[in-house]
Amino acid sequence: MTFAAVLTLAWGCSSDDEEGDDRAATFKNSTIPVWVVDMNSNQEPPQWTAPKPSDYENNLIVLLRLQDELVPYSTADDLAAVFVGDECRALSQRSGDSNAVYFVLNIRGNSGRATERFRLSYYSAGLHQLFSLVGEETFMDEMRIGIDDEFSPPLLYGSTKYPVKTQITVNPESLNSTDFETSELDRVAVFVGDECRGVGTPSTPFVVFGYNKEEVGKVLYYSHQKEGIYTSRQDVALKGETITHRIEF
Repeated sequence: MTFAAVLTLAWGCSSDDEEGDDRAATFKNSTIPVWVVDMNSNQEPPQWTAPKPSDYENNLIVLLRLQDELVPYSTADDLAAVFVGDECRALSQRSGDSNAVYFVLNIRGNSGRATERFRLSYYSAGLHQLFSLVGEETFMDEMRIGIDDEFSPPLLYGSTKYPVKTQITVNPESLNSTDFETSELDRVAVFVGDECRGVGTPSTPFVVFGYNKEEVGKVLYYSHQKEGIYTSRQDVALKGETITHRIEF
């Protein structure tokens, strides 16, 4: 797959359904919960050095729009870079405003048929965290990415604070379909202990962040109709796989 396609998808499409009934979800009355994953870290700003144009024959331009979820934490000290191995091929500071943040990456290289493995790295000065995604591309002089079609790769998938990312889909299933209705205001979350690790909407894949593959999470479901939170008794293994979890009420 190409550099742009890999970085845009950043996830496999296979699914591994969990087996077994989850018929014993407990319930507790609650207002709308504020579930947020703590992305704050303590990484120092990277000491990246921009490439020398004279060392390369050509360039490839990438206009990167920062993922919306990361924009609120963006500051003027943010950096974005592209690497081939340990060699920096592009370095950019941010531009834009509080609504949309962009990085213009002038990637240096030499034309040829060989496919190179690129690493896109972004340092969030507000979160003090580095995010990295990897893709492959055959270097083509004067190629443009993100100019005609917006390029906003899911950098959260490249979190270095949480090395393990598990993609989960939580499907609600009522034991009495006449008594339970889903709503666009419903929310689902996965917790490890008291720590929120992922937030999403029912029946839609979302990512759960983990420190290691030994962690297990608890699934919570907020029902707007019932004005409360259902908690699954069945834990989910956060092994970096793609899973589907059924929660029954």
